Amino acid sequence: MADPIEAPPRKVNLGRVDFPRSGFYGAPLSVEPLTFNVDEIEESGDLFEADLSRAFIDGALRGDPPTEFHAGGAAHLRAKVTKLGRKVLFQTRFMVPLEGQCKRCLKKVPVDEPIDLTLTFVPGEPVRADAGAAARAPGTGEPVASFDPVTVDEEPYSGKVIDLSGALREQILLAIPPSPVCEEACKGLCPQCGKDLNQGDCGCERTMIDPRWVALKDMKVQKKEK
Repeated sequence: MADPIEAPPRKVNLGRVDFPRSGFYGAPLSVEPLTFNVDEIEESGDLFEADLSRAFIDGALRGDPPTEFHAGGAAHLRAKVTKLGRKVLFQTRFMVPLEGQCKRCLKKVPVDEPIDLTLTFVPGEPVRADAGAAARAPGTGEPVASFDPVTVDEEPYSGKVIDLSGALREQILLAIPPSPVCEEACKGLCPQCGKDLNQGDCGCERTMIDPRWVALKDMKVQKKEK
């Protein structure tokens, strides 16, 4: 009888979580997109995988108020979920493809932004903005993640199904980078004619005049006769 195949040891690195490419934690949880059932999670941990569609990422980026970025494509999320009693520890690292404009010449600039999220879901009622219903994402009606500084790394859930959509939207927004540049040497656009100066000089006079002195520009000083 052949010896059973042992799972390879998992590397442990301080400050990060290792996600093996094989199913070290077993097959991915069979769940609806961006949701999972707490009762299906093994105590030792499970692998959770989901696709974040381009529409989902754009929904976060183009909300109210909108950011200056668009989704550059879909993203794939791999996470480890571990049950701690009725609490659930969720750990993931993934890349979100973004597309912005160069702040100098306005060309499209692709940006792959990393997201590193460790969050504990705890049973309980969500923090309410008022005596009415819980806070909802603008235009979607879906619950959003809370911003209580005391429980910033915890997110409440009710029932048996955890919905990740609110927490993931929040993380995408928190990961928005500063306005990008296409390259450090970008010369930008001419402020007068709008030509891309990376393609050559336009010949415009770009000496800036303080607008408070514009009225004096064409004035001629007359010499006083003796």
